[in-house]
Amino acid sequence: MSGLVLLTLALTLSGQLDLPTSADSVIGEQATLTGDKAVVEGRVGRASGHALLRSGTSVLRADEMTYDFDKRVAVASGNVLLVSNGLAGFADRLTVDLSTREVSAEGGTFFQKEGVTPQALVDLASREDATARELTQTGSNAFSFTTRRFRLLEDNAYQVEPASFTASCGCDVFDRSWRITASSAKLTPGDRASFTSPTLRVFDVPILWVPWISLPLQNRQSGLLMPEWAASGLSGFQLDLPLFLTLGRSYDLTISPGYAFGAEPRNPGEGLLGTKGPRLAAEFRYAPAPGVDGRLWLRLIQDLQLERNPLNPLVLVPEAQQRGLRGWGLFEHRQELGNGFHARADVTLYSDGFLFADTTSAGGFGRSYYYIPSTATLYHRNEDHYAGLALAYRQDIRWGYPLLGEATLPPPTAPTDPLLLGNSVRPPLFQELPTLRYAIPTVPLFGPLTGSVQVELSRLSPLGGLLGDEGTDGVFWPLLPDADGTQGNGRFDPGERQARSRLDVMPRVNATFDLGGMLRVTPYLAVRESLYLYEETRETRNRVYGMAGLLLNSELSRVFGTGASAIRHSIMPSVELRAVPRVFGEGTPSVYDEVDAAVPQDGFFQGQVALRQKVLMRSGTGTRELGRLDVVQGVDFLERRMGETSGRLLAVMGPVTATATARFDLFTPNVEERLTQLSAGVGWNVLRNGLLDVNAGYERTLGSSEQVRRPIDMLLPPPLPASAPVSDGGSCSDSAALGSRHVDHVLFGAGSRLPLGLGVRYDAEVFRRDPGRCDVVQVNAQTLRVSYTPSCNCFQVEVWAALLPAPSNFDFGLLLTIARLGTFGR
Repeated sequence: MSGLVLLTLALTLSGQLDLPTSADSVIGEQATLTGDKAVVEGRVGRASGHALLRSGTSVLRADEMTYDFDKRVAVASGNVLLVSNGLAGFADRLTVDLSTREVSAEGGTFFQKEGVTPQALVDLASREDATARELTQTGSNAFSFTTRRFRLLEDNAYQVEPASFTASCGCDVFDRSWRITASSAKLTPGDRASFTSPTLRVFDVPILWVPWISLPLQNRQSGLLMPEWAASGLSGFQLDLPLFLTLGRSYDLTISPGYAFGAEPRNPGEGLLGTKGPRLAAEFRYAPAPGVDGRLWLRLIQDLQLERNPLNPLVLVPEAQQRGLRGWGLFEHRQELGNGFHARADVTLYSDGFLFADTTSAGGFGRSYYYIPSTATLYHRNEDHYAGLALAYRQDIRWGYPLLGEATLPPPTAPTDPLLLGNSVRPPLFQELPTLRYAIPTVPLFGPLTGSVQVELSRLSPLGGLLGDEGTDGVFWPLLPDADGTQGNGRFDPGERQARSRLDVMPRVNATFDLGGMLRVTPYLAVRESLYLYEETRETRNRVYGMAGLLLNSELSRVFGTGASAIRHSIMPSVELRAVPRVFGEGTPSVYDEVDAAVPQDGFFQGQVALRQKVLMRSGTGTRELGRLDVVQGVDFLERRMGETSGRLLAVMGPVTATATARFDLFTPNVEERLTQLSAGVGWNVLRNGLLDVNAGYERTLGSSEQVRRPIDMLLPPPLPASAPVSDGGSCSDSAALGSRHVDHVLFGAGSRLPLGLGVRYDAEVFRRDPGRCDVVQVNAQTLRVSYTPSCNCFQVEVWAALLPAPSNFDFGLLLTIARLGTFGR
């Protein structure tokens, strides 16, 4: 920056300043040199005492100044202050050599101004009492740098040797908490900054060194971004070098070549998770118009690890070869088409089912390890109705089957080897291709009556063919195929799912009556009609049932206090009854989704009693919830049993927030675990402004909660099965016993953000699970994060490390975010 400022000024003055013999001022045609004392000695002009050299929008101030016309060298020393066309700087001494176009500086800092006119800077610098601090605080600073010398190049860029560069973002230019130092740099104002042998320093501690780097000096400019690197137990050390390409105001492309160095198996001949080899990622982003945006992301890798059995990632296939080309991609699109029409797509595809586990470092306990959904929707929505067309695809990621093509399983190495049993059948991937949905929300009809209707036409089928071929049990499980050999035999057997189309219609009518302002009564009637067409057997089925219900609810409230300190307490009791007398039709269809499982064949008659309480207080223009207590009890009148009892609690007491949820099965006989779900959490902001916060959580689950198990049209689910006996003297190794045992899960975290900008956070995850003894306690994951962020948020450095269960074992990375320059690391 100093070179740009000084040289611009020097070129402006060169050839325009003729020094007269006056002893009190030096005046040229377009520039003036003044001071308390000004003299001419031969071809050298001198000024001292508030020396000021001014030409147009350029001003140079110093205690003393000289200019040699023969050598074309200008020297300013003592409290040097400089502005020129929006550029500013200060130094102890400046020397400009116009013949070589070089500038030397001692103790100088130079910066480019924004948000202030050049004339305002000139007026400020012309004042005798103007200071360097006042100059830096006027307007904003785009960037700053220091150097001992630089040279002006033909393309108006500067060759700086050495360079100390800082991209300003609101921080004080005197702040040197971070900077980039380099042996040399080429600076093109408003374009790019290229550094040779640069080192990123934080508090003068070297953090990162690269041989060469080029950084943009403005937003959305093509060029290399910060390198990204990471390390994990899955794929070892990984390095990517992103290249950002601007394709106009609304489009950009990032291409990132990289390499994963991989991990080695513990024992030779074993398979393992993770990848190894060269890879290439590309991300295309677009936002061409308001209401339209999206991105397409793709990564390909030439995986050098050995091929595995698709049923077990830890077992190699015989004569295993390299896995070869693999990849995965994302497509996201959102668009407002106008007149109430909208479009949205969320697509995620993997070249094979194992690739998700190969690239995701996470504890297996917390991961939903079943399938990856992809959807595309076109819909019209307004206050009166919703109409939409949806396509859905679900990729099974439990097994290592390829997305396209077939994978033939090798023969078992031994008759008793359960990991290699199976055949060449692929998992059935049932897709919604397509689903048409039309809905009218609740609208007034006449009098107290309101009504709504939902209509859905869907076709669910395997991606290729009409048959799931799961076997007579209707479940695809290649590790344990059906004993009768029907799984994967290529023909339809009773119990297997097949491609089918379904038309589902559900109208509903409600009537609401207010009884004296104390009780609200809402009876309702609904009918669900489902028509099925099965494409393999060419049969049709009809399923219909009527539903009647009654909801009684009320609300009692009282306000304590007045004004801003007022607190409102509400009590909301409710009773709901719901019944389906019977389901009519040709039998229950194979279950594909929640609509098929909505109601059992014999119908139901259920009730639910709830008591809900809330405590609210004023907060600004709205309200803030201080407490909540919900208690719900279900009753199944048809089966003559009580359902689960559930409760939820929320309490806010100053800096402490506590929540709890519990479900009890108190009435089902022969059930060992009565507490089917318990979760609790507490967060304590120990010190204000995030100086110290602590949080803890606990969860105990048994299979699934009542809400998860309840079909969509029922108030209660069927009871959980009786506890399976534990064999082998208390062993939990068999799946039946393990499925009836609860899992305890504990979370703990603590974090602090000090006034200096230093942040530290620790999180731990502990759970109790089998496999050999049901009471084994294991630490599932531990994560430690250390970060530093200055008060002006110019940059953030974060280092994190995580200990994970096998096969990941560990994962760590470094994140460095610099304003206007991007993010480095992972």
